[in-house]
Amino acid sequence: MISSSVLTLAVFSLTIALIVARVFEESLAALLGATLTLVLGLVPFKDAFATYIDWNIVLILLGMWIIAYYLVEAGLPQYLVDSASRYVSSFRGLVTVLALIAGFISTVVDNVLVVLLLVPVVIEVARKLNINPTRSALLVALSANFMGTALLLGDLPPQMLHSVAGAEFVDFVYMLNRPSSFVILSISFIATTLLVSKLLLRGGDIGVSREGRGRVNPGLLKLSLLFFSIAIAGMSLRRELHTLMVENVPWIVKGFDLKLGMITILTALALIITSDALRRRNVVEAPSFTNVVSNVEWGALLFYISLFILVGSLKHQGIIAQLASSLKGALASGDTWFGCSVLYWFTAPLVGFIEHDAYILTMLYTIKELFTLGYLANPWPYYWSLVWAGTLGSNLTVAGAPAIFVAVVLLRGKGYTVTPKEILSVTVPYTLVSLITTYMLAYPIWFL
Repeated sequence: MISSSVLTLAVFSLTIALIVARVFEESLAALLGATLTLVLGLVPFKDAFATYIDWNIVLILLGMWIIAYYLVEAGLPQYLVDSASRYVSSFRGLVTVLALIAGFISTVVDNVLVVLLLVPVVIEVARKLNINPTRSALLVALSANFMGTALLLGDLPPQMLHSVAGAEFVDFVYMLNRPSSFVILSISFIATTLLVSKLLLRGGDIGVSREGRGRVNPGLLKLSLLFFSIAIAGMSLRRELHTLMVENVPWIVKGFDLKLGMITILTALALIITSDALRRRNVVEAPSFTNVVSNVEWGALLFYISLFILVGSLKHQGIIAQLASSLKGALASGDTWFGCSVLYWFTAPLVGFIEHDAYILTMLYTIKELFTLGYLANPWPYYWSLVWAGTLGSNLTVAGAPAIFVAVVLLRGKGYTVTPKEILSVTVPYTLVSLITTYMLAYPIWFL
């Protein structure tokens, strides 16, 4: 008979293959794999939903998607684009600014949504200037994917880092007396964007692109920014708020734990209630609750829930522990620089061809296992090495980064032929520059 470990690996590998090959939609492929895992008993049903699914992350994603939807409806992206076009005169300058905007927006908004918002603008401007928009669109998509790990909110890997290792919001800015993800990635991102845009993009006056500025809803924008700021402040002060509530609120039950997901979803609900009340009184033009619910990325949430079940089966079957044991020689040699370098440069090309979220979650548990067993004195250089390389390396191919795939779909939808060679001519230099720049910045701070 086939052992449960072998069967678990087979189901996990098949699911990742279906996701990468896009035989089905990513959410459907992940759901099929998770369902098969449960049906075959590779992880107990109760453990899957009570232990391995991180509902805190699910609530963070749900809450931030709701808040982001209001910001988009208010016209924040269009406002930023209009503002940028006032200060640049060339097409290359505009695309560079939009790429920078895309990156920093993606620290708090899903990168695919950023691509859907900004890439059509790039395509339209390029069309008016009779410039092929392929490189420009891809640059914006790559930028949106780049900064997803800079803060806790933007993408799944940093939220998994919070779940597995306990990283708080402020830890992504400054941790263990040294700058961390946001600082390092911001410097690397700006340098990469400026260099690659200069190498790959053409110029051209953009005067024609300033016709007809987009619509902005000032009232809703101010309201959305207010609640977004409240969410950020609450997440930054989670520990202090938890202590304050436990010590001063008499009706809080024993064992209460103020989670980031709780803060995020409560803020989102407060925004929904406030905006709906103001809408009914004709004070603010805002979307209805039905519109908000219908625009949540339920498929993406289902994808992440399924992913937790799949990786949970690896942990339940002891495969994570076996992986940690096999990697201890390379990662736990006693030389932090060597271990982190091996992990960084092994991860970067690999995630260009496999589902990087699943790989990162698996490896986070592996590093935690090595630390628990005493093989690593400080796991954080390894955690950062993993998530940085895992995010940046995924920009290498369409298979690694959904943001690039969406940009290609948008280009083809406008009638442009996009070949694999054209894609790689942008993704390869961009990924190499970003990886080398980030590694050089991280080396003296985290890897020595």
